[in-house]
Amino acid sequence: MLKVGESVLFESMVICEYLDEISPPSLHPPDPLNKAVNRSWIDFSSELFANLYRVAHATELNEFVQRCQEAREKLERLEQQLDGGPFFNGPDFSMMDAAIAPAFFRLSLMESIRPLPLLEQLPKVGVWSQALLSRDSVSNSVVPEFSQLYRDNLAESDSYLCRCAAQS
Repeated sequence: MLKVGESVLFESMVICEYLDEISPPSLHPPDPLNKAVNRSWIDFSSELFANLYRVAHATELNEFVQRCQEAREKLERLEQQLDGGPFFNGPDFSMMDAAIAPAFFRLSLMESIRPLPLLEQLPKVGVWSQALLSRDSVSNSVVPEFSQLYRDNLAESDSYLCRCAAQS
């Protein structure tokens, strides 16, 4: 949530869009068509984020495998969209990068609990993820204890990911 005067904004991308509009330069491409394409992929990144949430919170093996496959399919689509990198639109950090960074951040936390094959043989997505995760703006976007809070949350939800890690 973001309080602006007496108004309260909620939803991450709404807040990002507002901040982008009041804080030049814009993180969107200047060309209206490229901006619209990026917004489509921003919406798509929300679907990926939801898939990764379902991977993390799956409680049974079959559900975990199915959710991993769904996430992998979305990552494969992204692999086809990426070009020269290291970011979505090339060398410059954009709103699309800001939108997807939390998904890659959580994926890295899941990987620290148990290795997952979600980025295997997706070199462009792998480079993109690493470029985002190496940015201070991404790594400092959460409280220092976030990793432990995330693990605790998964353990409390009886996550298959955490149970599997605990058994190995």
